[in-house]
Amino acid sequence: MTAKALAKKMTTLYRLAREQLSKQHHYDFGLRALKSVLVIAGDMRRGESDISEERILMRALRDMNLPKFIFEDVPLFLALLQDLFPGLDCPRIRYPDFNDAVERCLVEAGYVLTTEQADKVVQLYETMRTRHTTMIVGPTGGGKSVVIKTLCEAQTRLGLQTRMHVINPKERSVVELYGQLDPNTRDWTDGLLSNIFREINRPTEKKERRYLMFDGDVDALWVENMNSVMDDNRLLTLANGERIRLQAHCALLFEVGDLQYASPATVSRCGMVFVDPKYLGYAPFWQRWLAGRTTLLGRTESGQLDGLYKKYIPYLIDRIVEGQGLDSQQTDRLRTILPLTGLNLLVQFCHLLAGLLDMKAEFTSLEEIEATFLFAAYAGIGGTLLEPTGRSGFDAYAKQLSCLPPAAGPGSGEDATSDPLHEVVQAGWLPSRRPSLFDYAYHVSQGVWTPWADLVPEYTHKVAEGCRFSEILVPTVETVRVCRLLAIHVACRRPLLLVGETGTSKTAITQSFLREHASENQLVLTINFSSRTTSLDVQRNLEANVEKRAKDTYGPPSGRRLLVFIDDLNMPALDAYGTQQPIALLRLLVERSGIFDRGGKELNWKRLQDIGYLAAMGRPGGGRNEVDPRFISLFTVHYVCSPDEITLTSIYNAILAGHTAQFDPTIRDIVPEITAMTLELYRQISVSLPPTPSKFHYIFNLRDLSRIYQGLSMTTIDRFTKAEEMVRVWRHEVCRVIMDRLINPADEIFVTNLIAELMRKRCPDSAEFALRDPLLYGDYRTALEESEPRLYEDLIDFKAAKAILTDVSPYVKQLSAFIYPRISANNMFLYNIKHNT
Repeated sequence: MTAKALAKKMTTLYRLAREQLSKQHHYDFGLRALKSVLVIAGDMRRGESDISEERILMRALRDMNLPKFIFEDVPLFLALLQDLFPGLDCPRIRYPDFNDAVERCLVEAGYVLTTEQADKVVQLYETMRTRHTTMIVGPTGGGKSVVIKTLCEAQTRLGLQTRMHVINPKERSVVELYGQLDPNTRDWTDGLLSNIFREINRPTEKKERRYLMFDGDVDALWVENMNSVMDDNRLLTLANGERIRLQAHCALLFEVGDLQYASPATVSRCGMVFVDPKYLGYAPFWQRWLAGRTTLLGRTESGQLDGLYKKYIPYLIDRIVEGQGLDSQQTDRLRTILPLTGLNLLVQFCHLLAGLLDMKAEFTSLEEIEATFLFAAYAGIGGTLLEPTGRSGFDAYAKQLSCLPPAAGPGSGEDATSDPLHEVVQAGWLPSRRPSLFDYAYHVSQGVWTPWADLVPEYTHKVAEGCRFSEILVPTVETVRVCRLLAIHVACRRPLLLVGETGTSKTAITQSFLREHASENQLVLTINFSSRTTSLDVQRNLEANVEKRAKDTYGPPSGRRLLVFIDDLNMPALDAYGTQQPIALLRLLVERSGIFDRGGKELNWKRLQDIGYLAAMGRPGGGRNEVDPRFISLFTVHYVCSPDEITLTSIYNAILAGHTAQFDPTIRDIVPEITAMTLELYRQISVSLPPTPSKFHYIFNLRDLSRIYQGLSMTTIDRFTKAEEMVRVWRHEVCRVIMDRLINPADEIFVTNLIAELMRKRCPDSAEFALRDPLLYGDYRTALEESEPRLYEDLIDFKAAKAILTDVSPYVKQLSAFIYPRISANNMFLYNIKHNT
């Protein structure tokens, strides 16, 4: 066959691929891709001169293009190839020594050997033979890191020493990455990339390979500066005029989730290897985890665990991820609080199961192991699901899979010696008094199920003892459940991320847990993220709480462990390309246990030891951003449920009842009515006053309820002696928290009428007094006396309030002197007094 005919087939294949395959950011069918095919075809021709050129070209086209295709496009491309080269069958080239080394490296590292995973290593090896810049692309959970690591180990095993330097280009600014030239002094400050790039391109004393891997998002801002390195020039030009050539023993690697912000010019310069999670799945992780536990559990228990895995896990994960029920029936997917893959769910289940199994030295029966397994599945997999349909659907499906009998009294699962008021069910039975198994805790050491509600301690009011209102935590089923989850993950050293709606006490629960478990051997660092937080802020916080242990090794004082709690994890602002800089730094830190130095000349790698991580964040939306899935995969994700009305009633009743315990009996009696009015008001305004484009700030959540009760907790026994006074101050707090947010007179009238209606319905004897105007409260009377306590009180009217404020603040004196002659009826001044008291 002539060269012209082969060229026609080649260009036709690329045209058809461009037209018929899916559109992906990392696909390129241009001239650079053609050139790579010709290079590898030339190598094959010189090595195997007895094979026809048609067969060689077909093999080169297949081997150079298959690595970059997603799972669905592979059969389409092979069909196109078969149409253009009918009747030709070209088996993959096998590199005997390299293939064997890859398989040995995977097995020795404890990984389950799969054909697809080993083949991806070979594909990366082949791609790097023709390109000095290669991108390994794919969603989290596909095994990209393992593929890269195995390639380096296999080459080293074969005598070619391979070293890899890893940086995340998005964890610092472009200036810190490439370096900066001072325009005044002409002093040069080296950047991290320029420093490492110069180092790896120094001459080698022996035969070796050096890779610089960019483990982070690719965008047009920083990567465009690398275009001259990625093309045939292989040259990095810095701002100070220095030019560094990429030597033959060096190569660039990119590990990235996607290339949506990379330009076509960048994509065309790189070889592509797409690692699709569909090839790997989640089963190999279970096999690897189980093999690692066999020495601890024994073969019998490991076999029982594997049987339970086959009984539950594939069905539960497929039900959540694929919406697939029994007998492969298609149903609605169960929604998780964050996008999670099947592998994510299995990994966090395994960590939780390991933590539970470590609580007991020996399991005496399969029933105990199954109960432990089931509890881990509910907490580790079901704990990510949204209410109400997600968890109820999971519960019904898991019970159907279990085939365990429901407990029905003593002799049928329940402990006959237990208190009749408190349910205790033996392993091997399903508790049945409550609707869901989510309502039960399994005690591994005792082998029994008990309701979470029985584990809730009695609330003790502590504000009078110096506890701030923000530190109040009324124990509920959810707080007890989350605290136990925190304890397990801290013990097994697995990062935990709590996600939930605003006001669900994620921060309060975590801080309460950290206070209760504080010890000399455990230090705590709390970092609050905001939209302005940078990676430098995070790094300075961390470095201030660790000390040097050895060369390039840092950690808390010897013998101690540092727990880092990151609040509002998803608050940092996105850059122009959708990356959160602090998250990029944290991913490098959590995944690789270290960070690069900043600010100095050395820019050394600093290993950080004995550090654990806890985090909390609200659901994405409303100023909160989506977090990189590759970072989320490093954490166990747990959804903190919003409390129902019964729970809310008990919480706020407990807080106000504790505060008014020494007040007049009439005030104590009115506490349940105040809570009922508050919740009814909250429910109605949430429905009747939704946020709109013109009222985007009409967002009412549980924090608003807490602000109302924080104001009520400022009342004192000597200033509030009657029930009507407490109802009146409740009206004031509601007006300040809710009414001050309203911008529409009609909305103000609606809320005013609603408050009056609730008061006349719930507190008819106090309504007339409580509805009097003006409504002014403050603690200004003793503000200038440091020795006197600040007393919250009714300021009665504007005249009295003005007199108090004028005495307190010289600024108010000047303001009133300026305003009174100029504004009729002092409208502005009166408005300020009303809304700032």
